[in-house]
Amino acid sequence: MRRYVHIAALLLALCLLLTSCIPKQRTGDEQGDIAMPEPSQEPENMILGEKLPSRLSNVSLYYAMSDGATFSQVSMGIRADAGESLPEAAVNALLSPSSGEEMYFSTGDTKLLSCEYACGIATVDLSIDARNVQSEQEELALLTAIGNTLIGIDGVVGVNVLVGGQSESFGQLPMGVQTEVVPSVTASYAQLLAERDHLQSDSPMPVSRTATLYFPTAEGSYLVPELREVVFNSDDFAGTLIEALKVGPRTESCAVASIPAGVELLDPRPRVQTLSTGEHVLSLNFSSTLANYLVFSGLDVWELAGSLALTACSFLPEIDAVRILVDGDPITACQIGDTVLRFDDGLIRRNDFSGRVGSVATLCLAAADGTLQPVKRAVSTRSALSPRSLLNELFFYTDRAGDGLSFPAPENVFADDILGIQVSGQVARVNLSANLYRCCQSLDALAERNLVYCMVNTLCALDSIRAVRFYVEGLAAETLAGSIYLKSNLMPNPGIVVTPEVTGEP
Repeated sequence: MRRYVHIAALLLALCLLLTSCIPKQRTGDEQGDIAMPEPSQEPENMILGEKLPSRLSNVSLYYAMSDGATFSQVSMGIRADAGESLPEAAVNALLSPSSGEEMYFSTGDTKLLSCEYACGIATVDLSIDARNVQSEQEELALLTAIGNTLIGIDGVVGVNVLVGGQSESFGQLPMGVQTEVVPSVTASYAQLLAERDHLQSDSPMPVSRTATLYFPTAEGSYLVPELREVVFNSDDFAGTLIEALKVGPRTESCAVASIPAGVELLDPRPRVQTLSTGEHVLSLNFSSTLANYLVFSGLDVWELAGSLALTACSFLPEIDAVRILVDGDPITACQIGDTVLRFDDGLIRRNDFSGRVGSVATLCLAAADGTLQPVKRAVSTRSALSPRSLLNELFFYTDRAGDGLSFPAPENVFADDILGIQVSGQVARVNLSANLYRCCQSLDALAERNLVYCMVNTLCALDSIRAVRFYVEGLAAETLAGSIYLKSNLMPNPGIVVTPEVTGEP
């Protein structure tokens, strides 16, 4: 019996010894740190960087039928790969014979050269093979089929189709930007011819077109497009475009006019010259006061040149280049940062500035009074579609703005504290760092709300995102500071956003 007592005592001593070897679990206060969220409903893998799906979207492809009066529609799943916009993928599918449908006429070897997608405007540039059709009406059918297809994509508000970098004309009139579905090619072509007759009659009737105007941004980084309904009372299309540019932007508040007030053309009716090479060049001769006005307005020469070249070559029929003269002397070079652009014979082409085309993102920022306000920010066309880039813009905004708005991140929280973003099923899953989680613990209810919804509202401004879900180091956090429940998808909250009143048009 005594032996069993000794054995029990030994076992008890062994248990006590082993227990003393196990480190004691410290509380949050003892750690000098905040306890991490409990692991529940985490993603399968840690979200790091930016993970965007190869999007598969249903798009209605339009094909002109042989009667010339209608289109057939084929719904197809279009996949936009990384770095490719959905409009670009849709045009490639439309031109591909493997799509299962074709126009009633052959599009031959027509290829997509580029698809510029900015501010909801898709500018499509086709190879010159698009002109290898039997009639002007067949070419109109091809361009309209592209326009109809892209207009049906969420976010696309206008489609401008170029051929070989040039705008096309029908009935000697510029086609302009397509902003709605055209049901009949025959009716559209008849309308173009009727408008030509109206404009060329003894008593001209005004004709309107939607044009893409390009304006420099206030911080001087990009040229952003804006749609404008332009009314022509004569065939002086170039002069009317110049006047529209002088008015300045009407919808993109982050942009400014490219031609300062007070600057006039010496020749009020710009001339189109045909060079020995066969190229068509628009010559714009400004007064010698141009340089002074540019300096006074804070504009660089490249902003004027880019605005004019992109606008004119995107709208005026068959224009290859623009020549800008100051009192008869052509501008042959301009500087963008450390880069010098040189223009042979003073010919400024659209491609010279295609890389400077930017888009506009809507950021949600906090004002000093605690309200949230939307702000338009010029970004690259790639950043405009990148959730991670938009969140970076929130963090960096305070360094470049003087409007009293800022991203209400706590002290010692930086852009790197957004560990990653993954988008799937129109939900953006945002992975926050432990540092951000720790720094948010002392926020009051208003500060926490503003921090969360600045991110949610900014991300949900993208067409691909409808809700946001937050994680901390891959774990599902219940809250950041006790007020906003995070274990569910957060929808945008427009009710807490105050839009500043607009006092008038520029």
